[in-house]
Amino acid sequence: MKLVPASLEEQINRVDRQRALYIGIANALVAVWSLYRVIWGFYLAMTFSWVTGAMIPQVLLWGVIGVITGVVAFGFLTRYFKGS
Repeated sequence: MKLVPASLEEQINRVDRQRALYIGIANALVAVWSLYRVIWGFYLAMTFSWVTGAMIPQVLLWGVIGVITGVVAFGFLTRYFKGS
């Protein structure tokens, strides 16, 4: 099963190996930060019920950002560790 779409993988393979490492690490950090923001948003929504409505768009936004950057980080780090 491939996690990265073929068109994205084709574009990733054009990037220099060292630059792929930098891009992969940066995107992995953004994905981790997004996970933190989603967990923090759920915590706030459960703790203070009056902010739940305002937190829904932020949790959705950071969830989408986290998924996209996670896939991109996986693609670039796979490119780096593949080594060709």
